[in-house]
Amino acid sequence: MGRPPSNGGPAFRFTQTEVAGMETVLQEHHNQMPAREILESLAEKFSESTERKGRTIVQFKQVWNWFQNRRYAIRAKSSKVPGKLNVTSMPRDDSNPVRNVLQPVAAPMPPPMAAPMSTAMPATTGRMDFDSVFEVLKASFLFPKFGINNWMLHSPFSYLSEIWK
Repeated sequence: MGRPPSNGGPAFRFTQTEVAGMETVLQEHHNQMPAREILESLAEKFSESTERKGRTIVQFKQVWNWFQNRRYAIRAKSSKVPGKLNVTSMPRDDSNPVRNVLQPVAAPMPPPMAAPMSTAMPATTGRMDFDSVFEVLKASFLFPKFGINNWMLHSPFSYLSEIWK
């Protein structure tokens, strides 16, 4: 239930009536954070209550933290309910109209070319040498798929050294 105070004193807790009052305010604001003035008036009201008068001062930050934690708990609880869509509405600002601007469209990539059978599999049945592997990769779908450009094909070691930096 929170971290104990560093001075060794008792931990601060809101009373049940204070929690009920804050729950009411939260519901009135549709689970949105109330204005600062409301939170300050709640802190002042709680500090002046008969239970706390002269003993404990409730600060604005304590009330603000309670609202933040409660809103977080409500959202976390509602997101765990199966089948319920968790959507929070954002206030809309219509003062800046949205302009329709055409976005640039990238040219479609050409389909990968199939490698000729002679370069796809070398005539020998042993290990493939580097040039054979490189030719197979160059002609295969791997280069277009992973975004390897033409300049990379001319110097495969410089490309690899860029990756391993």
